[in-house]
Formats: sequence, C-alpha cells, structure tokens
Amino acid sequence: MIKRSNLILDCTTNKEPREGRLIQSLFDVCTLYKPVKASCLYYPVTSKEGFLSKLSTDTKYNIIHISAHGSPKGIGNGSTWEAKMEEIAEKKTKNLKANLVHVSACVANRKKLADAFNSNYFIAPDTEVDWINSAMFSTLFYKRYIVDGKPLHTAFEFARKRTQTCCDYPVYWYDERKKK
Repeated sequence: MIKRSNLILDCTTNKEPREGRLIQSLFDVCTLYKPVKASCLYYPVTSKEGFLSKLSTDTKYNIIHISAHGSPKGIGNGSTWEAKMEEIAEKKTKNLKANLVHVSACVANRKKLADAFNSNYFIAPDTEVDWINSAMFSTLFYKRYIVDGKPLHTAFEFARKRTQTCCDYPVYWYDERKKK
C-alpha cells in the first residue's frame, strides 16, 4: 500500500476556534485505525505568502484540507490577507498534486476554487457555515472516508445528511478527465 500524506492548512486567526487543529486531531486518531494509510502535516498559516508557498510543493497529497474564510474572490484568514483565485491557480498548477481538496471557506466561488486547485475531487460549502457545523461535517466525512474506507461520495452524503449542512454542501466536484 502506498503511504500518502494529508495536508492541513489552517488559515484562521488565533482569536477564533481552530477548525484545522480539530481536523488534525481527527487525522491523528484515524492513523491509529489505519496506520499505513496516511500521515498528517499541519501548518498554521499566518500570511498569504505562507499559504501560497505551501501550495508550491512537489509532494503528492491524498487530502488537502484548508480551514479558511472565503469571499467570491478568494480565500484567507478573513481579516488581514486573502489569496485570489488566480494566485492559487498559478501556484497550484506548477507543482501541487492532490486527490481531494476540502476547503471550509464559506461563500467562496466554489467552481473557481475547484478549477484553481484542479484536484480529482473538491469539497467546499456553498453558503455561510458556522465553524462548528463545518467541523462536524468534516469529522463525519473523514471518519467514513479514512477509517471506514467508504467511497468518497458515500462518505460525503453520509456527512451531509447527518449534520445541519445538507444545504451548505450541495455537491462535490469530480473531474472525469483526470481518469485518462
């Protein structure tokens, strides 16, 4: 079995709940159940430059989880910096490789973000989601996907239907062109 890494980029400020830290703890627990499947790298991101530099890597990730705030133009920490869609696409297309990108940034343009990351699968909310609801969705999703080994779509639907986020996460993207 190929060992894969999961990357968590936590763009939230120290003054608010750290969804990324919670997800990191969950991934750490998941490795107890599936120790050969994945390791988790967690980075608290404090600037746009730091965020974009983490996207400039040759590492192949199974999952990239980005805990951030969003706007129609990009994602960031919600107060002092924001990476625009074009900047993400420019950094990402050079090196980044991921099977799944899961972004918790509310009200970001999901279609443009999905295109910018160009991953096989992409998950992001469609509306404003309170951080705890986003964290619960992610927790249930990752438990089903990583620990239970369910297919991504099955894990996604399970999390959507069992949290208060059914309307917030209406779909995920899968690009059939990646199969070729």
